Amino acid sequence: MNEEIFNEQYTAALSARDSISVKTIASGIAACVLFILSLISLPSIVCGITGLVCSVILFIICLNEFSDGIISIFRLQPSNDSLNSVAVVAAAIHSLYQILDKTQTAQTVSWVIFLSVFCSMLMKLLYVNEIIINLNMIKKGKMYEVSTERISLTKRYVEQVCMVNPVVHFPNVFDTSYEGDPSESKSKYFVPIAAGLALILSAIISIFGGFGAFALAIASLFAIAASFTSETSFVLPYIATQRRLRKLGSLLLGYHSIDALKDIETLVVTDAELFPPKRVRINKFRFKSKMYMTEAIEYTAALLLRSDAPLKRAFMKMVSCPVDRLPPVEEWRYMKNYGITANIYGDEVLLGNRNLLLASDITPLPQETEASMVTKNKNMLYLAINGEIAAYILFTYNFDPAMKRAAENVGEDFNIIVETNDCTITEIMVQKRYDLQTTKIIVPDADEVKLISDIRDSIAEGNNLPVMITTKNAIGILSSVKQAKNLMHIIDLCILTKQASVGFGLVLTALALFLAPTYVSGLWLFLFNLLWTIPVIFLSIFGNKR
Repeated sequence: MNEEIFNEQYTAALSARDSISVKTIASGIAACVLFILSLISLPSIVCGITGLVCSVILFIICLNEFSDGIISIFRLQPSNDSLNSVAVVAAAIHSLYQILDKTQTAQTVSWVIFLSVFCSMLMKLLYVNEIIINLNMIKKGKMYEVSTERISLTKRYVEQVCMVNPVVHFPNVFDTSYEGDPSESKSKYFVPIAAGLALILSAIISIFGGFGAFALAIASLFAIAASFTSETSFVLPYIATQRRLRKLGSLLLGYHSIDALKDIETLVVTDAELFPPKRVRINKFRFKSKMYMTEAIEYTAALLLRSDAPLKRAFMKMVSCPVDRLPPVEEWRYMKNYGITANIYGDEVLLGNRNLLLASDITPLPQETEASMVTKNKNMLYLAINGEIAAYILFTYNFDPAMKRAAENVGEDFNIIVETNDCTITEIMVQKRYDLQTTKIIVPDADEVKLISDIRDSIAEGNNLPVMITTKNAIGILSSVKQAKNLMHIIDLCILTKQASVGFGLVLTALALFLAPTYVSGLWLFLFNLLWTIPVIFLSIFGNKR
């Protein structure tokens, strides 16, 4: 793991945390000061000067966010600071009116706007803190990167796959995680429409009530538009799911991860992940030719190691054959549904099933004899040397209970592509061993294996960003993928809740300003925003808890 890249990202994350901490504290203080003033019977000029000073100071402190936020509205690329930045300007206008108000009747509502800014900055602070925790977790342990890639398996109806590889290059966790918050940008027209509607309604109200009515209206309406749910609608569900995923050993990289995983229905795994060594048992190894007894052991071991079959570790343990003494394998070739052909010390060697022997004009055991031996989920491989059966091996691949639970829980119509050089591992065999009802198993053919291999090579070269970091192998991420997919639905619901609250709130507040403006107080705006934040909190805590 590259220490320099880690230190660079870690320093950037700490710097961002410190900067956002200052902005969070400043907005919190402004909200508290204006709230206290709203409860005390002081001249409007005092509240106005205080509000104007707080607005100017906060705008200066958050200059980068607020200036970009205002500009982004006109570019139709709104950020989560867009409405907050305009709302602070509205607070300054309202404070200016309080300074000029000679009737001393102006209400102080700006504290609700500063409270919205505080909520937004607090969410940013919590989000950056999650990035720091993730960086530390990546540095400490052995990590794998989860990638999603386009693949053309047209006859399988698969267009995109998810695969897991060891982390080679330290990923750009900070920049990837920090970009792409969808709270506002998910609907690029929502922010301009909300801001425009607030301005239009304020202008209409000013026709009947003058500048005082305009100042109250623009502050009140933008207090609704900014809302507490702005950044909360993404950050709270994200953090809640991220903390659950960390217990599973998986780390999301912000909205980039969620967006990339939302449509994933296919996971690429290795055969050893389906059948780990502890689930493999050798039942019998028998010689059929006295001429090749020594070669049978060494050739079988060499071919199992070359093919990286799940059986290799159990076989090597049984025969106690040193790896450095095994013969070199030449002209190795694997054929799906048949087995392996190779050349070892000039001998033509086959390691496969009945089909391979018959295709090579070698007579296997009688079909009835073979059928009687492969009962109770046993598999059988023949070893043939120079056209003669030298030995056969009976073994059992048992399912992994953890993988079975993960595959059953991931959802309907999910595909698992199994990379294997073991002819006994077929789609039907895996489906039966795991008794899977909804998850489909795919064992690729030679052309498909080439496509998958090319993708792995591309990932190894570091051409694409990972979508998730995990301590688990491919099977271990199934639960994480499901939660990440569910998270997209929860975020969509939270954002929809926020948009509904803003739309409904603007209309309701405008009517109240027309009919009974004295009742539109800071407390009323606060309670309205709080009411619509409760569903977001509920969805964040309980929406993906499974």
